Amino acid sequence: MTLLFEMRRLARQPWIAMATLGLLAACGGGTSQVEVFVPGRLIVLGDDHSVIVDDGAANGRKYTVNGLDAAAARDCLLLPIWVQSLATHYGFSFAECNKAGAVPKAFMRAKVGAKVEDATAGIDAQLAEQASAGGAVGPGDLVTVMMGANDLVDLAQQSQTGALGGNEAKAEARRRGVYLAQRINALLAGGVRAIVSTTPDIGLSPLAFAMERQTAGAAQLLKDLSLEFNAALRTGIDGARFDGRNYGLVLADDQVQLMARLPSAFNLNNVVDAVCVKALPDCTAAATDLVAGATVAGYLWAGAFHPSPAVHAQIGSQAVSRARNNPF
Repeated sequence: MTLLFEMRRLARQPWIAMATLGLLAACGGGTSQVEVFVPGRLIVLGDDHSVIVDDGAANGRKYTVNGLDAAAARDCLLLPIWVQSLATHYGFSFAECNKAGAVPKAFMRAKVGAKVEDATAGIDAQLAEQASAGGAVGPGDLVTVMMGANDLVDLAQQSQTGALGGNEAKAEARRRGVYLAQRINALLAGGVRAIVSTTPDIGLSPLAFAMERQTAGAAQLLKDLSLEFNAALRTGIDGARFDGRNYGLVLADDQVQLMARLPSAFNLNNVVDAVCVKALPDCTAAATDLVAGATVAGYLWAGAFHPSPAVHAQIGSQAVSRARNNPF
């Protein structure tokens, strides 16, 4: 320890400080290097918000507005959804959107219409599919999870028909959020890194406003359900065991709320209607697919409860920031 003390004293002298740092680290002097985590694969779990629908030609469709190239042909690389931004950060391609023919290192397990506990499309089924088709997730993998929107819509519709009371629906939303958090805890315990996103605030969606016109209070219930589910998800991830070294949290609900509250800050001119008049996932940026006179960039929502490319860009930026800045 006398040698270590002398090295620290000498390190205060500028002319040898840099030379001494490496020796201090080797001696256990407290200087450490964070090793950047570079995943071998990206595994995407979730629902419509993360899906690229395989079209059989490596130019899949997405549940938002699909981009068009200069020849007005659909191009899956344009107007990317949030998980595409993350894949691009690592230089990975999905088989479903792979115009260059690269070896896929990003794998789409998210399912359209998936709810958290669906027997054939839920989180457990998606993990089972990954294990069967490409090998179970492990410490070298980065997993993304965004799920819950279809659960919230289902619970709100059950409440609207009288099958569930409002408080019962909220309790069920909390339970499903806890269930998803438990599955994420299990993944993290196995050494998997994850980017976890809350689900967008469906209470601000065109669907919520449409339901409100039928049943007073429906929009507020959807907002409450979003809050309950996301709160249960966030607090259900075990903070005593897992932190920024294991996962990054993306706040899609907060992002949607911010954009709805301050539309001009995001160059939005419509935060209540869907920009698409053509059903998703077939809606493109073609004028015939959109509300008359609308621009894709000016809308918060693409469909009934599916965010626009403007939202995906913001969420994707958050995801990349978490992946880049969290020590993992």
